[in-house]
Amino acid sequence: MPRARRSDGDATKARIIEAAGQLIAQNGWAKTTNKAIAKNAEADLAAINYHFAGRDGLYRAVLTEAHAHYLNEARLREIAGCSASAEDKLGLLFETLIEKLNEKDLWHGKVFISEMFSPSPHLQNFFENEGARKFQIVRRIIAEVTGLNENDPRIIPCIFSAVAPCLMLLLTGMPVPGPMQALGQLPAKQLAEHFKTFALAGLKAAVAQQ
Repeated sequence: MPRARRSDGDATKARIIEAAGQLIAQNGWAKTTNKAIAKNAEADLAAINYHFAGRDGLYRAVLTEAHAHYLNEARLREIAGCSASAEDKLGLLFETLIEKLNEKDLWHGKVFISEMFSPSPHLQNFFENEGARKFQIVRRIIAEVTGLNENDPRIIPCIFSAVAPCLMLLLTGMPVPGPMQALGQLPAKQLAEHFKTFALAGLKAAVAQQ
């Protein structure tokens, strides 16, 4: 019986996060009420406090879920720890990201982009916790590709240069006209291989010139 209750609780928690994410993507966090979230999640209003210790806790959970949709920590650890070559690990990272980033009409990207352009204290909290752990894993992969020590200061710009094109793909899911939309139509594997090719060339050049 206790196991069933935990399962029901997890399901309710997931419904609340999903409902909150959809409403925040449509209306913004400030205009999204707890009452509307509870109604869309088919949950009691008190469930928000019970599962998330209040409104702020719920928003942090939504941000975490939004980022995890694109970059799951367990998947990242799997890539970093696999027996593939460093270059193939980078390719797997791109492929994992692009498969998710090419998905359209999802609340996850809209919520995270909105937070990036108008950051709240919750974003800082995310980067100090879940974000920091994921960043360290990506740092390990890039260090392996470049042959640099993980603590080498050259690693930081290399990381951002390598993953920046992937961040731009988030915009292909937004109503932004122009060539970005065509980019989002390319097959994930083809785009991942393209990003890998350019990233490897750039990383090697960056290390060689310093």
